[in-house]
Amino acid sequence: MNRRVLLIAVCALLLAGVGCSKKNPAAKVVVEIPSGFTGDVLLEMGVRDAPPLAKRGDAYVVTVPRDGKVITSTLILHPLPTFQNSGDGSVWGYSHSVFTSGDGIPVGGKIEFFVGTKKDFEAEQGKKNHSGGFSIPLETVTSGA
Repeated sequence: MNRRVLLIAVCALLLAGVGCSKKNPAAKVVVEIPSGFTGDVLLEMGVRDAPPLAKRGDAYVVTVPRDGKVITSTLILHPLPTFQNSGDGSVWGYSHSVFTSGDGIPVGGKIEFFVGTKKDFEAEQGKKNHSGGFSIPLETVTSGA
């Protein structure tokens, strides 16, 4: 009798574990890059009152404008991107972030990447201030110049 109860308990735990471990499926995202585009791309997601992303079949479509900035109300938690029309350049430095409330509810996010040559990407990275501090010399700020 105890063996039967133990077997049922183990099966119940296994079924609960399988049900809880189910991952959210990745969302297909087609990123359309205009011919000749080079530079940074920023997709801000989950922005209230912004338009939703268009869909083509089961894929979201992001059409990159010339300034490289897209703002949408759509929030993609697990993107699976494909890039179209990147021309002579490649996609570098792809990153995806999701912002959550204090209780873990997704409230926004962003996708960032660079389109261009490796040399251009490295030059752009060199321009960015990685220290998180001032972008001008501290002596200028403290001296009042």
